Amino acid sequence: MTPAYASGLYQDEYTVTELKAPECIVDGSRSFFAENTQPAEPPHPTLPIDRYYVIVRYLGSDSIAAAPEFDFGVFPPSYAWAPYRGLALTDLSVPEPRNLWQRASRDDSTMDDSSAFQVHCYDAASFINTWTFTDLPVSGGGPHSIYGYSFSEPPPVIYDGNPATDLVLQAAIEIPWFAKWRDPMAPTGIEPVGQVNLFAYFRDTTTGKTFALLLAVFDNRFAAIPNPTYTSFVLHDGATPFVSMPLNSSAAYATLSPYSSTFTGTPWTGLRFFRGHVTPDGFRRALSDINAYCRAHPAQRYCDLAPARATAYSDAVTDYVITDFGVIHEVVRGGPNGNLSMAVHIYDLGVWNFR
Repeated sequence: MTPAYASGLYQDEYTVTELKAPECIVDGSRSFFAENTQPAEPPHPTLPIDRYYVIVRYLGSDSIAAAPEFDFGVFPPSYAWAPYRGLALTDLSVPEPRNLWQRASRDDSTMDDSSAFQVHCYDAASFINTWTFTDLPVSGGGPHSIYGYSFSEPPPVIYDGNPATDLVLQAAIEIPWFAKWRDPMAPTGIEPVGQVNLFAYFRDTTTGKTFALLLAVFDNRFAAIPNPTYTSFVLHDGATPFVSMPLNSSAAYATLSPYSSTFTGTPWTGLRFFRGHVTPDGFRRALSDINAYCRAHPAQRYCDLAPARATAYSDAVTDYVITDFGVIHEVVRGGPNGNLSMAVHIYDLGVWNFR
């Protein structure tokens, strides 16, 4: 049974305002989307449907074409390679009939010939197997899936002027399966990469510009480091600037909850609770660093100066709304002959204001 990491957990010390609490999906047929052509200007909100969804990007036109009955939660007891029998794959075995809650490339799909995606009530899972689809040209990222939520207009304001108000992102996550095959022709140090991040997109209401914030939960490149971390940074993905940081005590723009698990490069079985607080001061630091980045890269999208302002983005935290949030599972092959097989299970995703 899935652990009850309910939205009320560890909130006794806070006054809590829901921006979007976890929501039980009761109709899987309305929850799966695919996109295989990269838009020149990605919209935010991405899917203004006011409900949780799974979107699969750049895995081919058939990535969610079928509704299989196969149990993608575990390797079957008859699996050809005996050491894998009974191991967790997504660790989410949805109720029968499973075709109500799963999508893959064929009705008879298994983990060896397809990627697969699942939703059921408060749970979602993503299994990406790069052996089974052709690389598509993607600028600024790689094939990925998102379990997330997009607000319809008008999206909620994230700060109310009270300096004690935090924006809080949280979910329970596990990565029970990860395997990689390095491209033998790739340069030394280049390998297949799988990443998992909590994320949110914000819109500056004075200019209409967006930017993203990423809280890293997993990156296999850090597997050999006992307590991994990296320096928080600002970059641009070709569509919008973003700030990225590990969800641990070194995060430059967020505060790790004392109840939260931390960023790692090692996969694990069993849901772990992750929570990050973005204080008004942390958000201001992100804005300051994004504006500094834009001053150095004025030709990039959204980095032009705002009218009557010496910066690209407003420096007032009360000028921002949240348009989208979720968990992104993204992979990079690390060369044309590199491959990986990776599963992620997510539970109880939501976003709040804590005071």
